[in-house]
Amino acid sequence: MAKVKITGHASGSGVLTITAPNTSTDRTVTLPDSTGTLLDTTSGLDATKLSGNLPAISGASLTGVGISGVDTWVLSTGFTGNADPLTANLRRDNTSANSLIGTGMALNTSTGLWTFPATGYWQVSAYVTYKVSATDVRYGVIEMDYTANNGTSFTTPSIGRASIANMSSVTYTSHNNTKIFDITDTTNQKVRFSIFKAVSGMETVGNGTENETYFTFIKLGDT
Repeated sequence: MAKVKITGHASGSGVLTITAPNTSTDRTVTLPDSTGTLLDTTSGLDATKLSGNLPAISGASLTGVGISGVDTWVLSTGFTGNADPLTANLRRDNTSANSLIGTGMALNTSTGLWTFPATGYWQVSAYVTYKVSATDVRYGVIEMDYTANNGTSFTTPSIGRASIANMSSVTYTSHNNTKIFDITDTTNQKVRFSIFKAVSGMETVGNGTENETYFTFIKLGDT
């Protein structure tokens, strides 16, 4: 029969106390058949000591992990000329398998300002489609304007440009503009979009049922 022996330290003067828990159930603690040191709550665990398959982690038990905000808005009706800023004919994406995570963005249709629903690192993207008839166009521009003071002043940190060489009676082109913002103040930090064209007859394409010109907002993580 194997035996259990507790050996005192030759120079230590402290008393090691083993305390039983408050339980009425019999318990058995099985010691490993190997030589080693027991770990406690203050011990470090070297990665080299891990082996085998780790148990699956339930996402329901995790917080602050993964994308927590997604919203897409679509231009439902096209227009010619400029939009400085873009304020009208925008709808939340309602096409097949559309995605909305969180409460979504809020648009002020008077100022064109978009309010973020939460702080964090947000990826903002604009995808714009143009069309012209029987003419070349030097440029179409989508500007992403940013304010840190709720619209008192703006900067334009990101610009997308496109041009069209007319190939037939109606010619299309598309381009995008993407930037990541660190939003720490949802009251004052906002964005808006402005569209400018070299030719007034150049149309920004809208669609009531499909996404041709649209804007996406994705929260990548906490700030």
